[in-house]
Amino acid sequence: MSKTKLNKDELRHPKSSLLSRISSRLSLRYIVKRLVERFLLVFAIVNFLFFLFWIFTLYIAHLNPAELYIPLDYKNANRASEIAGLDRQFGFDRPLYVQYVDYVRSMLTFHFGYSLIYDESITQLIISHLPIDLLILVPSLILSTLLAVFLGLFSALRYGKLSDVVNSNAAIITYFIPAFWVFTIVLDYLGFTLGIFPTNIVEALTAPNGEPLKGFAYVAGLLKFSALPIILLTLLSYGVRMILTKASAVEVMSSHFVTYLRARGIPESRVVFRHVMRNSIIPALTRMGVDFAFIITGSVFVEEIFNFQGIGYLLLDAAESLNIPVLGAAFFIITLYIVVVLFLLDLVYPFIDPRVKYD
Repeated sequence: MSKTKLNKDELRHPKSSLLSRISSRLSLRYIVKRLVERFLLVFAIVNFLFFLFWIFTLYIAHLNPAELYIPLDYKNANRASEIAGLDRQFGFDRPLYVQYVDYVRSMLTFHFGYSLIYDESITQLIISHLPIDLLILVPSLILSTLLAVFLGLFSALRYGKLSDVVNSNAAIITYFIPAFWVFTIVLDYLGFTLGIFPTNIVEALTAPNGEPLKGFAYVAGLLKFSALPIILLTLLSYGVRMILTKASAVEVMSSHFVTYLRARGIPESRVVFRHVMRNSIIPALTRMGVDFAFIITGSVFVEEIFNFQGIGYLLLDAAESLNIPVLGAAFFIITLYIVVVLFLLDLVYPFIDPRVKYD
């Protein structure tokens, strides 16, 4: 009777029922505590970046980025006065505490200034380099996780058999394969030799007559360009999550509650897909969340091999030219992205694993 009444109340007030389930897993106190901790972490990161790119560069290494903008053979005006003008523009001539306050304010308000090298707003510069990375890295992470879960369950159901041994060893081997070497060989054969895939993003987004693609053709060209790196990243990055899924699934399948379900005559497919899979994918999803947080940090070699300019290229180019404003802003955006993703993972995890409850 009480159960029926509870179900009717849930049907009448679905929002309150949802809120009650959320509050049972996550307390407001925990969320506020995590927000404060993450904000303090971001503030600490800003201070570290200020030390690294301002104090260390200017006052310890005695490198003035303004001098790099003015060539040594600059003859149109007095070079020293031009450097002094750039120092005033960047704020290098102001007291250190003023530079610190301005730097913290600019980071926390996302006003990173203007890049003279790129002749563009730094915020717009970073935003323009991020989408192509995310277009390739995010789908590959999702697909590799789905592949890992499927093959992990496959191996667990055939534990100890030849198919499990082959599958598990293949997953382990993918972890040790040098991805940059495989990417280079495959791109050379499928791209340059056979011409199946475009070798760079400019080729993919340009029509045979030299005109840039538009509309549906643009989207099709972008998908064709991203298909090969997505496929390769998926096949070379599923291994760890597959082993985690398999180990968890084998443990769950040998547990007492699975034995009890089978003894009750529950169909094997229902036991596997409703009970075993739900519990065994928790380690893979946890690993996926951590990988998703740090996904951008591995974009450099992918950009280098497939010839496109993402956030990794921007960081490398800024480091080579000692472009301090761009370096500081890019590293701040990347670390802020990591902090936000890990914070969201903290909030989502209790709903992935019912055993976890935050008070």
